[in-house]
Amino acid sequence: MAQTPAATSSVTALIALANELAQLLEKETALVRSVKIPEIAPLQAEKSRLTSLFQKSLKEVSSINALAEPYRKQWLAAGNRLSDAAIVNERALRVGRAATQSLIGAIVGAVKEARRPAAAYSSRRGAPRVAQIAGFNLDRKL
Repeated sequence: MAQTPAATSSVTALIALANELAQLLEKETALVRSVKIPEIAPLQAEKSRLTSLFQKSLKEVSSINALAEPYRKQWLAAGNRLSDAAIVNERALRVGRAATQSLIGAIVGAVKEARRPAAAYSSRRGAPRVAQIAGFNLDRKL
């Protein structure tokens, strides 16, 4: 089945955008795993731009089944890479968020414990307890 130059251009753009977006997600995932959080913020505008362009480009491609065989293979490879990158990225962000919430919870608990009044009305009348923070280990492997 012959494709028009416009259709070929749309498919080529879609494949390029999928690869570029996958590369950006892989970079973001690597930054999350290496706990380089400040370096992630500048990527967000580019991620939004690429996502918007990808969605528009995807709408322009009428049917993946109508693509010529070489373009279909390229699209499947790019689509699979993007899908895998998105899944790994989402998982890394979820793990990072859970670890951050756990750390904040431990800090808040330690501060609350430290702020307890030194003298309290109780039957024990012992020395006030000293707040201790338990150690923790953050596993960055998924």
